[in-house]
Amino acid sequence: MTLTTEEAIGPLFKIAERTPFNIAPERAERLADEIFKDKGWQLGTVHTKANFYARPEDAAVDLSFAGMASLWALSYAAYHVVDIGSRAQQTAIADVGATVDIGREFHDLKLHSYIDFARELFRVNANWRDGLATPVANAALNTADGLINNMFFGALSWIILHEIGHVHHNHLEHIPAAQRISQEFQADDFATKWVLADAGNGLRREFRILIISTALTWLFLCEAERGQGDKHPPTILRFRAASSAFLAGDRSVGLQYSANLFKAVLDPATESPVFENAAELFDWVGQRLELLFPER
Repeated sequence: MTLTTEEAIGPLFKIAERTPFNIAPERAERLADEIFKDKGWQLGTVHTKANFYARPEDAAVDLSFAGMASLWALSYAAYHVVDIGSRAQQTAIADVGATVDIGREFHDLKLHSYIDFARELFRVNANWRDGLATPVANAALNTADGLINNMFFGALSWIILHEIGHVHHNHLEHIPAAQRISQEFQADDFATKWVLADAGNGLRREFRILIISTALTWLFLCEAERGQGDKHPPTILRFRAASSAFLAGDRSVGLQYSANLFKAVLDPATESPVFENAAELFDWVGQRLELLFPER
């Protein structure tokens, strides 16, 4: 039986309202008291192709079912890319010279189908694609389904916080393009700082780097399908700004897995050189993204 995106992703929407609080629980009280204050906020849904919307005048954010489905499909691929990369690294440490065929596993898991579906939803609110797994909303966190959802909700939190940034700063829609672009940078900065500001320097920060990178990968896919418009900055500029806030060490697993994700989804055909550490790999991938998604 073919499912609509609403039928497939709808159960996750019921959890989505908590994601801005859950991604940075140490700042949840500040979010309620300083950002929402006494006016609260509303989370709604729309039936459009993949996108997310802020309505500052109503203190509301709208999520399209296609947008959530597109992000979940990408998160499914992202989780498996991280899992494959993690096992490859463990194998290399345990057995010098041993390899894991990442390309074969990528193919066997049909991850390209999930990425293709994520891209398709930027063009049309299509039905759920036959043969793809569907979200399991109540999956335990220690299962693959639960970890995929965790990746999805993490990336979604950055996107929702971006839209909340528009609401918080009372941004306007009908203004000159240059001012709209400035507003988008301000909303990105709000989301990135909110997620990272009190994350510390341990695994919590590394995970948050990865989920911001997942959201950025989704933005790159959007640009690949729709091109660069006049309402948002080129994604490469948004990548530069967000990644400059990561402040991670040379051997950061967040940078390592983020680099693997960007490359697997956006530049799978290019052979990667061997690098001394994760920071060097991430910088190289960043240079590849500059070439693949130049500012126009």
